[in-house]
Amino acid sequence: MLEWLRKLMVGDQSAAPPHGKVERDERGRISRVTQTLSLAKGSANSPSYPVLVSDDRLAPRLREASDWLIGQNIRFASEHGLGLERNYDFDQDTGLLTLKFARSRTIVARGQILGSFDPRNRSFMWAWANPSFLSAVCEDSERAQTEGERLGLAALTTPTQTIVFDNLKPLLALAARAGGADGVYRGIVNGSTSVFISFRLDQPARKSRVAATANDAMLDASHVLVTAYDAEMLPIDREHHELDGEGEDDILRELIDRKLAIYHRYWSRTDSDWEPSSLGWPSDHDPDTKAICFTVPHPKGGAIDIAIGKHFGETVYRIESADGALRITDQLLDWGGGFIWPTVDG
Repeated sequence: MLEWLRKLMVGDQSAAPPHGKVERDERGRISRVTQTLSLAKGSANSPSYPVLVSDDRLAPRLREASDWLIGQNIRFASEHGLGLERNYDFDQDTGLLTLKFARSRTIVARGQILGSFDPRNRSFMWAWANPSFLSAVCEDSERAQTEGERLGLAALTTPTQTIVFDNLKPLLALAARAGGADGVYRGIVNGSTSVFISFRLDQPARKSRVAATANDAMLDASHVLVTAYDAEMLPIDREHHELDGEGEDDILRELIDRKLAIYHRYWSRTDSDWEPSSLGWPSDHDPDTKAICFTVPHPKGGAIDIAIGKHFGETVYRIESADGALRITDQLLDWGGGFIWPTVDG
C-alpha cells in the first residue's frame, strides 16, 4: 500500500500523494484524492503501444455517440431486459450474438466485433488488426478505420494502443453508431479481456417488450421510493463523516441503528443480507455521485432502479409490491455486466 494512503486511513489529515490533487471539506478533512499514475520513459513497465492522444476534432462526435449509446442501453434494458442475462455467446462463423437469460429465454442479434481491451497492460486492439477475428465480423471496425484515414485520426487508425478505459468507451460508441449498429455489448473472455461487439436486432425483436407488469406510474413510484430512501440515509453518512473523532465509537452504533430503522421501513426481506452495517463517504446514497439514473421493468414483475456512478460503481435495486405497498426487495450486484456507459466531459 502507498505510504500516504496508509497514513490517511489511520486519520492523518496531512497525508497526500506527492503529485496528487487533494479536496477537503468545510472542516479541512480530506474528502477526495485524485492522482494520475504514469510510467517512466524507458522503464521495463513503459507502455508497449502508442498512447491514445485525444483529438479535439472528434470531441463533438464522441459526445453525441456517448449520449446515443446511453439512450440505447436504457431502451434495451426497458424493452428486452438486457442487464439480466446470465451468459452470452458469439459465433464468428454465423456472426450471431446470443444473450442467455433465465428459463431458457434468449435474444439473438447480428454482431460485429469492434475490438478488444486487455486491462493487464491497458491495451486496446481494433478488430480489423486482430488476426484471430474473421474479416466478415470486422466490418464495423473497418468502417471506423476508413473514417480515421479520411480525417487523419490516429485513434481510429492505430492498430493497438495504450488507453484509459474511460477514454475508450466513447470511441466504441462512435464506431458502433457510425457503423449503423443498435448498441454495443461487452463480453469477458479469458477471465479479464473485454471483447466489444456492436449488435443489430432484427425488426421483430425490436418490437417485442419484456413481459412485465410495471406501467409508467409504477416505474415513477419506484424511483420516488428509492430517492426517498437515499434522502433519509444520506444525512447519517454525512453526520458520521463530519465527526471530529471524539466519541466516535459510542455514536457508531446509534448511527447504524438509525439506518436500520430506515431500512425496515423501505425494504421487505425475511433475511438480513442487505441490512446496513457500515457508514461511508462519499456516500452511496449521494445523488451528486451519480451520472445516470433510470428505472425499467423487471421481466418477472416490479421494477429495477439503476444509478450509475460518475467515477465507478452502480446501485441497482429491485422494487416489488409487498402487502399493498412498494418496497425494495433486493440489490442486484450482477446486473448489467454487458453494458458500457460512456461519458465525455465538456
